[in-house]
Amino acid sequence: MNELLVASVVVFLALGVFEEYRDQLPTRVRVALGDLDLDDPRTVEEIREAYLRDHIGDREFERRLGVAIDEDAAQLRRVAESVSGIGPDTSWSLVAQGYRSERQVRDASVDQLADDVPNVGEQRAGQLLRTVDE
Repeated sequence: MNELLVASVVVFLALGVFEEYRDQLPTRVRVALGDLDLDDPRTVEEIREAYLRDHIGDREFERRLGVAIDEDAAQLRRVAESVSGIGPDTSWSLVAQGYRSERQVRDASVDQLADDVPNVGEQRAGQLLRTVDE
């Protein structure tokens, strides 16, 4: 970070308003602060920045962006995260493996889900199927 950016952050901290305005800081500052994850980008902003900085290629950019903006996938992730033991990383993996809707999960078997999605064994896969069926 250059001196002006560091000075800006110091002023924000001194005024006690840093957290309130943190999401409005320039992207490069938010990357330097660790607010944006370019190694595993998931939000549209992170995906865009990772692509612009050549952290991900064209194909990965399109795949990740498709997941990030797909409303059915977002709904599926919310449902999946309501299952005990399934958090944001696992729900992202579920969608990244091609399950983009509750219907697609309903059509899968416990074994398929357990095999396809990292950190989802048969027990969690069964819980997920029961939750989706509700």
